[in-house]
Amino acid sequence: MTMLRRVLSFVLIAMCGGIGADEVNATVLASDDFSAAGSGVGWMAGNEWEGLGGGVVSSNPTGALNVQSFRDFAIPIDASNGVTYIKVDYAQIAPGNGSDWGGLAFFTGTEAAAGTETFFLGNPAGPDYYGMDLKQDGIEVASPVQIDDQFHTLIARIDTTGADDVYSFWVDNVNLSAPSVTSTIVGGGPITGPWGTLRMASADPVTDNYDNLVIATTPEEVGLVPSTLTMTVDRSTGNVTLSSATPLTNVVGYSIVSAAGSLEPADWTPITGNYDSPGNGGNGSVDANDAWTILSTDPDVTTNLAEFTFSVSPGDGGTIGATAVNLGGVWARSPFEDLYATVTVDDGGTPLMLAANVVYTGAGPAFGDLNGDGNVNAADWTLFKSGQGAVDGTLTAVAAYRLGDLDGDFDHTLADFDLFADAYDLANGTGAFVAMVQGVPEPSALALVFCGGLALVARRRRPIKVALSVLVASAVLALGTDHAAHATVFAQDDFSAEGSGTGWAAGDTWGNVTGGVADTQFANAKFRAFATPVEPYLYDKIYIAFSIQFTAGNQWGGLAFFTGPDENNQGNETLFVGDPGQYSAYGLDMKQGGTLPATGGEGIAIDNAFHRMIVEIDFDDDFTSPYDDSYSLWIDSGDPDFPTHTTTIQNSPVTQPWQSVRLQSAGGGEFFKVDNFIITDEPDLVFSPTLNLLVDKSTGEISIRNTTGTAINISGYSIESNSNMLNVGALPGDFDANGDVDGGDFLTWQRQFPTLDAGDLADWQSNFGGSGGGVGGWDSLADQNLAGFESGNGSGNGWEEGANPSPGEVAEYFLTGQSSVIPAAVLSLGDAYAGGAGGAEDLSFVYRSDGELKIGTISYVNGALIGAVPEPTATALAALACLGAAMTRRWRRFAVTS
Repeated sequence: MTMLRRVLSFVLIAMCGGIGADEVNATVLASDDFSAAGSGVGWMAGNEWEGLGGGVVSSNPTGALNVQSFRDFAIPIDASNGVTYIKVDYAQIAPGNGSDWGGLAFFTGTEAAAGTETFFLGNPAGPDYYGMDLKQDGIEVASPVQIDDQFHTLIARIDTTGADDVYSFWVDNVNLSAPSVTSTIVGGGPITGPWGTLRMASADPVTDNYDNLVIATTPEEVGLVPSTLTMTVDRSTGNVTLSSATPLTNVVGYSIVSAAGSLEPADWTPITGNYDSPGNGGNGSVDANDAWTILSTDPDVTTNLAEFTFSVSPGDGGTIGATAVNLGGVWARSPFEDLYATVTVDDGGTPLMLAANVVYTGAGPAFGDLNGDGNVNAADWTLFKSGQGAVDGTLTAVAAYRLGDLDGDFDHTLADFDLFADAYDLANGTGAFVAMVQGVPEPSALALVFCGGLALVARRRRPIKVALSVLVASAVLALGTDHAAHATVFAQDDFSAEGSGTGWAAGDTWGNVTGGVADTQFANAKFRAFATPVEPYLYDKIYIAFSIQFTAGNQWGGLAFFTGPDENNQGNETLFVGDPGQYSAYGLDMKQGGTLPATGGEGIAIDNAFHRMIVEIDFDDDFTSPYDDSYSLWIDSGDPDFPTHTTTIQNSPVTQPWQSVRLQSAGGGEFFKVDNFIITDEPDLVFSPTLNLLVDKSTGEISIRNTTGTAINISGYSIESNSNMLNVGALPGDFDANGDVDGGDFLTWQRQFPTLDAGDLADWQSNFGGSGGGVGGWDSLADQNLAGFESGNGSGNGWEEGANPSPGEVAEYFLTGQSSVIPAAVLSLGDAYAGGAGGAEDLSFVYRSDGELKIGTISYVNGALIGAVPEPTATALAALACLGAAMTRRWRRFAVTS
């Protein structure tokens, strides 16, 4: 155990002292130190905790897992019109990972009939941080303190005295003036009546323990004390100070944490050796007679700084007063303002921890100023390029940002390049970015590239992601609205086989796919569930597109969208598209008593040909009820400005997530086939001409082709494969063909000697340490140097390969311009597909055109052409969704978190 861990453990253990029944007064509504059966006050006589034992309540008291402990209040506790405080010491012995919840739940009923749960604190199973579940609209409030396996003191305050309900939360912090996190439910929350019972339980596979419970109406009863302790952060310099208008005495330690990695250990001016006792090299200004010790000694750790003094007598320590204690340039200048500081005070031998009120002053760095020097310039461009292939989830958020992860998804993609280019122009004038790139030489190995590997957007650090999303949204508003178009594809299917497509629940199939389409005559009334429920109302507009062919128009048939997951639990049908049945014409039923078109005379009559249907739902966002929601329908039209039909209704019935879609016709001679289905928030994916990636599985050749009648510009592309189906060639000596010439290849050479001979060993020696593509396989545009697709010289003035081609991804870019792919053009990229005839069909094709990212279509052939449909992988979708997600408006839910 490290010295820091020992000190923090000592502090936490010392804070876990019990509150006995003799300490309770009228302001305490209920309490329990769990010392024995019947302990505590405020509880129903004869009602005991099921998990009581050893001085705590446990979810595993006798080896039985997941014991739920209820205890009814003697008098129901009404938190619906007052201020209520709740304190508990909580240990989640199996640390939370976002999936195992554990904590205190307050119910309106009794143990026999619990009623409604209206408040929860502990580990809500969302983020991996201690927090609260406010039990309204999925609102979970996370503190800055990450869950571990130690006891922590949790305090919640619920204030329902005003029009809005305000929730505050403290973790290992007794400063009444500085809660760890606060959240407000506008208009009031779910606590509208008294609590009758309390449950302590968890879903952990091991044990959760609870101790020292207090429910009261005053802060003093839960140990909260007011303090003027303040940490001030100067955005312009990164300098950090500690001060307190009312002097804080007997200070024995402090820590500053940043989940984003916003700390600069090298620029820290600690109390140790500076402001402690002269005998330890200090000037005594904070602590004249005690030597302090630095606990966070690793200079590479940017998430925690801590120091402590071990030499104090009870009641002794240093003083933080009105004169600020300068801790140096501790804050790394970036968009992340998440510093959290706690100061430990010796209260007569009992350590207490007080959180500081954190105040940021001055102007921060501009968005895109990666090194924080006050300018967005060529130095930042160099940093951005150095992040190619280097950004992943092992980095802190600040480290990833400094390497060019501008959208906060722990990846380095074209979406980040778009943001950086616009930020550079905003800081230096329109066109400055192109001029800078042309004037700054760069190694060709650092050409802009999608990161290798699969980075998941919701990987970790939920509070960080939320904070950066807000910042990116602000930056997009400053830079213009172009980036709001980056696509989210919720689901798609080309019906090439059962189980094809993306965005669907694992293992769920249609059951009626045949001949490359879904056919209701083959099997009718078939559901398929989405992998993640689709919430259309969270987006400005949503689009549904597919091709459909009817056998007749005498009944009804089409695609129906349900709030339930399958035929056994359908929920509500809130949209139907196809032939609504009222008038034998193509249209939609808005499930509010109206259809579009309203009458058959306005519509296009059902026939036996394939037709492309596109639906747009434009949700009202003026925050005023009733909501005027617009529905538009295109039939065989690609002009987004001229829908075939359009109407506006009040209060769309689409207010709950879609969990599934059903393909069904009424029979009676009317059946249909459906193909090329997509749900997205990006109109370009349903209206714009799109490049196609042709994959010949029989030869391995991959080609970019333009099958439209319009020239399409391209300034970069990425092809990815989750199952490593790409062939980038191999460097001489890369015997295992993994893209690296390393020690593994020498072992391969040994095993295959003498088939691999001395000449092969010489190749290995000469290329040792090399990586990337080699001979054969992918033939990049940069290598071909085609007319109109000329190679660059490393400065971005032509086509250049990404730094790290691999079986999972190839990419190349034209930074300062773009090339035109004319109609019918075919650009061969060599034998870049390694899967063969039976290989996985999981490629994704993303390209950049006219400053926007596009998802291309994919066609797989074995010597003969087939249809094309977008098939983005989860990684590509995450890269494209980042900006759209930052701009998402949850305008029919109201929760403000700070």
